[in-house]
Formats: sequence, structure tokens, C-alpha cells
Amino acid sequence: MVSVHASDWTYRYVAPTSVELLGYWPEDLVGKWGYEIAHPDDVTRLILALRYAREASPFVISYRARRGDGLHAWVESSIELREPDNGGEDEFICRTRPIAEPGAIADLHKAHRERLAQVERVLLGEELEIAFQPIVELDSGRVIAYEALSRFPGDPARTPDIWFADAWALGLGIPLELLAIRRAVEAISEVPADLEINLNASPPTLAARGFMRALGPNPERVTVELTEHVKIGDYEEFRSAAAPLRRAGGRLAIDDFGAGFASLKHILQVEPERIKLDISLTEQIPESSVAHALAAALVSFAGEIGIEVVAEGIETEEELDALTEIGVRVGQGFHFGLPAPLQEVLAQS
Repeated sequence: MVSVHASDWTYRYVAPTSVELLGYWPEDLVGKWGYEIAHPDDVTRLILALRYAREASPFVISYRARRGDGLHAWVESSIELREPDNGGEDEFICRTRPIAEPGAIADLHKAHRERLAQVERVLLGEELEIAFQPIVELDSGRVIAYEALSRFPGDPARTPDIWFADAWALGLGIPLELLAIRRAVEAISEVPADLEINLNASPPTLAARGFMRALGPNPERVTVELTEHVKIGDYEEFRSAAAPLRRAGGRLAIDDFGAGFASLKHILQVEPERIKLDISLTEQIPESSVAHALAAALVSFAGEIGIEVVAEGIETEEELDALTEIGVRVGQGFHFGLPAPLQEVLAQS
């Protein structure tokens, strides 16, 4: 069922398939507020969906809609923002289909519903804090940047990587990453002007409508570390999506090299300003000849094409010495400072 909605989710147009899908004639719905036919427990989800469809269209959501006979049916809607060329009011294009097989409705699974409620609660109340960790020159210890890291409420055992993995599984990955970016950027005015902030984002988030807006007024002070929640499928599309960031003076880094999708082809296609060695590689360099050789070759390769290598997860003097020996000049880790609120980190610098 195709429908067109005003910015407040009022129906403007409804296709005749509304009769088959929900038991309403189009004229029964036109002019009606869309939330009126949603199950009361799912209204908040629809409000969030509209908010984030403005930043990452199309946004897909499953929910319960009240049929004309009073019963509720599970449906899935793909919601896309349309901005008129003539400067008129924004509207939403919605494509809704039934979810016919009960086994396909993951929302009915208790654990799924609980995770969904947790992520939605964070998004709705913006209950997310940011910790900052220094990135330093290895020879001098001078801070050159801070990486912004998300911290979530509740059980500490539910680490940020679990939160983000759940959000992506629930279709809320882009909204959660954009929230984390906005919260980090709020602090940029307090960071010394000669330092930058590193933000984490996956390729779909970088391509989202709201990404550049989330970076705020100083994108030239930002390095975006590409996370690997979603693999880059089309490098040409990715470069096009990254162009506004680069035109604004922002930079790209490949995060967690050695732990996931990242490869030499990935480096050549993305053309980052930095490569960040994953902790799983960093911690092996002092003892493993294979890890040592791999890291040394990468440093040499990166130097040839003008890319800086940053070592993550440096925890010991032995690791620091081994990295310095092979030519790594920049790094971060517990050896230099734990992630902490910005004011605490600035006080220690």
C-alpha cells in the first residue's frame, strides 16, 4: 500500500490497496492522523521512525496497525522523506506491506522486544554519554586528537559494541550512530583549537541525509573512523557519499585494521588519511614475528602513499617500543590514558 503523508503524518493520499491490506477505503484514511491507526504501544516507534527518516531515508519499521474491523495486523513500512523542489512542505512517501508469517515477526520474540525498547529509550531520551581518549605522538606523548567513545546507561557488561550491534540488527543503527556523533560534536568548542576529534561511523551513516548536519559547524576538525558494522558494497557510491565531508575539510580513517573487512584493496579504494591498527594486532607485535612483519610492511606501504598509521590499544612499554621501532608515530591506549569525560581528559593533558 503506497501512501503519502504530511510532515505531521496526516494521510494525503492512500492507494486503493488499503482495502485489501487494512480494510479501509482510501477516503476513510485521507485527512486522518496516521498515529490513530497504530497500536498505542507502537506510537513512540512511529514518532522515532519519522524523526530518523529525515536523516536516513528510507527508514524501515515494523509495527501493529489497527484494521477496519478493529483487529491489529503486523505490517512493515518503508518511510522516505520527499523534499519538494519548489520549497513547499516536506512530505513522506510510505510503502506498507503485511507481515504474513508469524515466524517472520522478530518483534514478537521477547528478547528482541526488550532490546528494541532499550535502544528506543536511548534514542528518545538521548541517554548517551561520550568519553574521550587521547591520541598521541609516541615519541613525545603530545596529544594531537581525542577519540569520542559512546557510553550507555545500565549494565556495564552490555558494552557499546553490543549496543551498536543490537541497533543495527533492529534497523536503528544509523539513528544511534548519528546521536553519538551529535553528542560528541557538542563538546568540540571545549577542545583546544589545534586538536581534532575522531568520530566513529559506518559507511551507511556517512551516506545518510543527516550526517553532515550532525557534524556541526566545524567539520574540518573531524576525522571519521569507518567502523565495520556494514561492509562497503560499492566503493564508487561510498566515495560520492564521502565527498561532502572531504570538501568541508574532514578526514577519513580506517578503524580496526587487521580485525575485519579492511584490506589493502579497502585502503586503496577509500583513500583514508589514517589507518588504525586494531588492538588484536598491536598486542602481538612484540612477541609474534608474523604480526611484527605485517605491521612493519603496512607502515612502509602507508608511508609510500602518504597515509598515517595509528596504533590502537597500546597498554605496555614493550608494545610502545616495538611500535616505535617499526616506524609507528601515533597511537592511543590505556598506556596514555583511559577514556573519560572531556574535562577530566583535558585536565590530564
